[in-house]
Amino acid sequence: MSLKVTTWNIKNSNRLIDNNPTAHELDRRRRVEETISDIEPDILAIVEGPKGEQGIVDFCSTVLNDQWVPVMLKGPNDNIGDRDDDYDIKGTQWMWFVVKPMILSKCRLQEAQVWYDFVGKKNWNVNYWGQIKPTDHSHYRLPQVIIYELDNGEEIEFIGIHLKSKINNSTITRDQDGNLTGTFLETALKARVKLATEARNIRQYINAKFDQLTNPGIMVLGDGNDGPGQRYFEYQYLFFDLIQNLQGEVLEAERYMNHALFDFKKDLRWTAKFRDKILNIPASQNPLLLDHIFISQPLVNGSLSLQVNGGNGEVEHQAFQRANAGSIIKTRTSDHIPVSCFLDDNP
Repeated sequence: MSLKVTTWNIKNSNRLIDNNPTAHELDRRRRVEETISDIEPDILAIVEGPKGEQGIVDFCSTVLNDQWVPVMLKGPNDNIGDRDDDYDIKGTQWMWFVVKPMILSKCRLQEAQVWYDFVGKKNWNVNYWGQIKPTDHSHYRLPQVIIYELDNGEEIEFIGIHLKSKINNSTITRDQDGNLTGTFLETALKARVKLATEARNIRQYINAKFDQLTNPGIMVLGDGNDGPGQRYFEYQYLFFDLIQNLQGEVLEAERYMNHALFDFKKDLRWTAKFRDKILNIPASQNPLLLDHIFISQPLVNGSLSLQVNGGNGEVEHQAFQRANAGSIIKTRTSDHIPVSCFLDDNP
């Protein structure tokens, strides 16, 4: 067997399940369904998904015609929506996994408390630029983890992420030498540090799995929110990048996370285009790789019965463009392009 896994940030997905959708939203709903049906993933991580259990149930019914179903927390007497607080996701942009109905019985969603037990605590300290007194930070949207059980008893964990990036609406100010100053710079730097520490927290969870299992099969997928402006801030001020925090250290090679797009064609290795206000680069000239799939070594070195082979990752440009043909800004499916990866049988 093979398993196709996809992550997609579907912008403003809540609007697709509105009780009184506009003609534009109906058109957009059709295009979203066409995109997902064209890709045909077995497991789809929806970033910027609808808020709450009822929202994702309605999305699967209204948009996906129940061709995919959500993986939700379950208790013996739960009704839909009873456990919304237990997902520990703030705001209206939720993270969901939806799967083909035939594999739902193989999937279970992990309780939030398991994450906190593995990383030690819910909040962590952040000292900005050498400040003596730390500031508390935590995940605005706790990573969601589903566990997929293979017929032979092996398990693969899929960690869905949508890191929080504060939108910086402050006016850009510079000194006489052209260096950034003021509120804009302070807000941007804090946002970058928060992103990096959220990535580090995810890394703590991954390390905990390696401390417990000989060959943990782990995939991290979703939106890192690490742009635009990523190179400027990290090279000029911070001297690290978010992706390295997630992938780990080469000195601990057995724990290093491969990237599904490592061998994908370079000029197609992007998932969004946004204007860079800092460097004054228009969106059309600023391709960004914001959406990622990372893979643990046991899933690439043959240790498990499913593995990711060379060339198994791709950005779904064709499905995205095909569904958006003739669209306008209000009917365009999203401002992100889906990313997919195949897991094949290990012969």
